[in-house]
Amino acid sequence: MQVNLLNSIIKLTKNRDVDSLEYTIISTIQEFIACSEITIYKDLAIEGELRVERSASLQFKGAKEFIWLDKTIIENPSAELISCLRSTCIITVKADNHKEHRWLPICLQDRSVGAIAIISNELKSEEQVLLNAFCRIFENYLSILHENETDKLTGLLNRQTFDKKLKLLLEKQLVKQHKTNKNDKHRSRQAGATSWLAIVDIDHFKMVNDQYGHVCGDEVLLVLAQQMKGFFRSTDLIFRFGGEEFVLVFEQTDFESIEAKLNGFLEHTRKTKFPFIKQLTVSIGLSRISLYEFPISVIENADRALYYAKQNGRDQLRFYDDLISKNLIEAQQLQSDIDLF
Repeated sequence: MQVNLLNSIIKLTKNRDVDSLEYTIISTIQEFIACSEITIYKDLAIEGELRVERSASLQFKGAKEFIWLDKTIIENPSAELISCLRSTCIITVKADNHKEHRWLPICLQDRSVGAIAIISNELKSEEQVLLNAFCRIFENYLSILHENETDKLTGLLNRQTFDKKLKLLLEKQLVKQHKTNKNDKHRSRQAGATSWLAIVDIDHFKMVNDQYGHVCGDEVLLVLAQQMKGFFRSTDLIFRFGGEEFVLVFEQTDFESIEAKLNGFLEHTRKTKFPFIKQLTVSIGLSRISLYEFPISVIENADRALYYAKQNGRDQLRFYDDLISKNLIEAQQLQSDIDLF
């Protein structure tokens, strides 16, 4: 067992992103502690509300039959999960079917950021010690990855993680596409659905810094980041690319839906109260993501749509394909005024 345990710890420390780490810790726990279900929950840290995401989950239906569940928001978190998150204490409940439900808090910088929940038979004392140790190893390594992946000011993903996160998203969608292509009915229903990339840029942000100072500017960035985290889905990737620029990557949906969502965010931003400022607006450039296109081309397309929005009144959403079809910009590659790479 000691050799297997050491190998599992080595496997854990090979991970270089949070998503992979989550799947590895679940697999590791299952290897040493027989569970019928293991789930990682995240507190999404939305100001003024408790919003919990089921980030990764493994369910066993039989001795060799299991399924991985997709990420989703938990509409009604259990009382035990809420208690675990708020108290940072282990919660254990014995069910009528002789199963034991256990919630273990995961903390970063003395703050609860999530929990690992397991359903199993009653654990022996050595199994409890091992489970707690795995959670602490996960917690410690998560802290290192969190530092590497997130922007220090806003807590959003940083630009260094963009290529890796986008690649993982596209790989997942390629697998999903191959599966759905086997079903003509489902494929027809998904017609028009695609992934999207948007660049969000704060209008006249230099004036905010010049008039009120960089401390106020940082507060504006922090508030806007919190608004984006609360407004968009947990599965949408939000990056701060530096300064007042943010990049959002959306999973597959149709154009009408993404257009309505982004226009809704424009209106939401207009109504949001920012420090010292009466009203703040943003401009957005939108581009379609092709599964077979280089990320830099997608960024460039969204950047050109954003540039057009900034040059033609600001506080608006512009779609690259629409600008091309209306001959408002040329289809050839142009050098962007915003240096993203």
